[in-house]
Amino acid sequence: MPQKDTLHELVKQALIKSGWEITDDPYIILYGKRRLFVDLGVVEIPNRGQVEERIIGAEREGKRIAIEVKEFRGKSMIADLEQAIGQYVLYRLLLNKVESEREIYLAISDIVYSHIFSEPIGKVVINDLPLYLLVVNFERMEIQQWIPSQPIAIS
Repeated sequence: MPQKDTLHELVKQALIKSGWEITDDPYIILYGKRRLFVDLGVVEIPNRGQVEERIIGAEREGKRIAIEVKEFRGKSMIADLEQAIGQYVLYRLLLNKVESEREIYLAISDIVYSHIFSEPIGKVVINDLPLYLLVVNFERMEIQQWIPSQPIAIS
């Protein structure tokens, strides 16, 4: 299994705090003979601000998404962006084949968002790819922004 980013647990806590349940850690995509590991599988718990219990691997009513956590701490933010986009696109392509209703989000810090994704190059990636982002304030362990807006629960 791949090594988890150091921000992995902080993203989990921010999601739980905002009413999501972690169902898979990691979320595994099986395709052919290959096994790929997305950082998290989560499901939204409608009308619930706090999670009282976690049932790993279970699903409940609500929107299901996968989250890939990226730190962008290499020597070049552009190289980090290239690597993150490649991984994101591969996961999205495979999810469309095996679980098309599950969307993939790239989780980043608010600092990374302000340094690269708020610039013209980041906006092109968000708008033209499109790239779904989960922007997390790691100091407060809170979700700051969903791009596009927060997924809507399935009723």
